[in-house]
Amino acid sequence: KVFILPIREEIMPPLVYLVRRGVKAAMEAEAELLVIDLDTPGGRVDTCREIIDILDQFPGKTVTYVNRDAISAGSFIAVATQQIYMAPGSRIGAAAPILLNPGGDGVMQIPETYEKKMVSYVSAMARAAAEKNGYNVEVVEAMIDKDKGLKIGDVVIVKPGELLTLTNTEAEREYGSPPKKLLSSGTAASLDALLGRLGYAKAERHIIEPTGLEQAGFWLNKIAPLLLIIGIVGFYIEFKTPGFGAPGIIGLVGI
Repeated sequence: KVFILPIREEIMPPLVYLVRRGVKAAMEAEAELLVIDLDTPGGRVDTCREIIDILDQFPGKTVTYVNRDAISAGSFIAVATQQIYMAPGSRIGAAAPILLNPGGDGVMQIPETYEKKMVSYVSAMARAAAEKNGYNVEVVEAMIDKDKGLKIGDVVIVKPGELLTLTNTEAEREYGSPPKKLLSSGTAASLDALLGRLGYAKAERHIIEPTGLEQAGFWLNKIAPLLLIIGIVGFYIEFKTPGFGAPGIIGLVGI
């Protein structure tokens, strides 16, 4: 039995419920393989930590298929599985932590000391996952810390001052002695091709689809900054007018 868990959203709290339900179903069915079908621009570190902890509970084989992008927190989820395969033209990396403005309309300037603390914590989290699954921790660190750079033998893969982001062909190149793939186990043209390559072409497949409530959670998460602004405006109008009316109700709903 093969369970396929598509992740097509930002790594935000509503996704935890989908992942938890999918992993639980795979465990109850005694599935041999769990595939994370991944395409995400990244998201919250705390949510990523929860997802990694959930994936660690699955006793069978875990594989990530980078369907398009595994950027930022998506790359952490990828290295939390035992193998990574990538689609043609896909990308993985660029995982330096950032802080978004409360309205979600840009990146905040981070004090240097706080930035170092963030990078240190995120790097440790990613290293732990990489070490557990046999990946080169220096590759993962170069995705997070722009000061690290990456050099294997005489080959400079990325210079200090730049973050590492890899295409599918770059991620599967071999370096060192003895030669070892940099991060990805290979390129698969499709999910069907990947399952065939892994020996599960005729396996019983189960795809974990989001429920209506989970989809609503994804949608509400996307419009959360707008709801926050509406709520603040509603409260402001309510404070400026006598009594309690519609603006106050709108403020409560928005917040």
